Amino acid sequence: MHRRHRAGNRTCSIVALAILAAAIAAAQPSDDELRMATMYVRGSAPDSSRLDVYTALPYRSIQFASSGRDYIGSYRLSITLRDSTGMTVVHEQSLERTLRAGERPTASSEMEDITQSVFTVPPGRYRVEVSATDQLSSRQWRTAQHVTIPDWRRQPIGISGILLVSRIEERNRRYVLTPYIGSDIGALTDGFFAFFEVYSGPERALQLRARILDSTTTVYATAWQSIRTDSTGTAQHFIRLVPPVARMPQGQYIIRVEAATDTATTLASADRSVELRYGVSSSIFSDITRAIRQLRYIATQAEIDSMLAKPTDAERRAAFEQFWKEHDPTPGTLRNEAFEEYYARIEYANRNFRSYTEGWLTDMGMVYIVLGEPSSVERRVNPYDNRSIIIWTYTQLNRRYIFIDNTGFGDYRLSPSTPFFLSEKYRYRGVQ
Repeated sequence: MHRRHRAGNRTCSIVALAILAAAIAAAQPSDDELRMATMYVRGSAPDSSRLDVYTALPYRSIQFASSGRDYIGSYRLSITLRDSTGMTVVHEQSLERTLRAGERPTASSEMEDITQSVFTVPPGRYRVEVSATDQLSSRQWRTAQHVTIPDWRRQPIGISGILLVSRIEERNRRYVLTPYIGSDIGALTDGFFAFFEVYSGPERALQLRARILDSTTTVYATAWQSIRTDSTGTAQHFIRLVPPVARMPQGQYIIRVEAATDTATTLASADRSVELRYGVSSSIFSDITRAIRQLRYIATQAEIDSMLAKPTDAERRAAFEQFWKEHDPTPGTLRNEAFEEYYARIEYANRNFRSYTEGWLTDMGMVYIVLGEPSSVERRVNPYDNRSIIIWTYTQLNRRYIFIDNTGFGDYRLSPSTPFFLSEKYRYRGVQ
């Protein structure tokens, strides 16, 4: 088995010969997690296939430290391929990924670190496991995906895996593709391309159909293309699909590509699973009572009590959604940026400021959720009592908050000299 690895926060190559790819040039999912996309095509050897594994990790997920005029973050990426027996086929541990930013990434940062790893494997079923570890915070992310690579030698017509592409450009007679890494198509409101290869006899004409279907086979988008394979029997192709994501319910969908002759008889097909989510992770709605209580930094207590007083979860959720509809900075659009930012801060606080209680309930969590990332963070030790002190400075607000670890167990509390009042509420500042 052979493997290659490419990585970068700007560009990466795509699977197809004569086609390149650009990263961080178009919309990507808005969550904070490690994401993965896979693509497989026929290999150069008769019994081989090429498997490409793309990963993306948002800068806002990584902990950065000041280094001169810049901020530096780093993480390690590990990719494991297992076959159908569970035996490890290949394990790749990358070198430390070092990221540099001109300013400390915040919850609204859109930069991502994108990598591509290329494996040569025989046809078969594989489990691709990816993990990343932040070098400063030790936070870990994991994701996995099952991939079944067919033996195209046994098929008169075959279709490769399907890669989602958010943008295509032509440069110097070569295509430059921006791969969409992840499975949530909610951000692709203007549509996307399905990229794939078709294998058949040389110079053969075929009709291609691409569709998006739900579990009941309801069709949400369809596109047709006519192609002709080259002298090797291969055709690289992409089809544009524009599903009405604003009118589609959240859930699981399938992208299906089919190849047929002029008789319209389907000779080969390939599927790719995708999903549609709105805003931040749907896990917020798994406990609607908790989600409502977490509104304490934006809502009044009377508003929270009114929502909690609803007799059913469905009514509480309806009231919750109405509250956020009234606080949507861009009404009439699919996204609610205030909702996304607010709960991204809740999740960040839970990951980073947990003490004797959940992170969103701590003093640090309160200040972070309302005001966001501080301009600077300073750590000190009081020489008189050896208590640890953390100072957050918000330069634009001309404020400073001092947190003191009174117990020695990381339970930082606001100093009485720099109080913060619950009457101050979160306010979205991204839209002027």
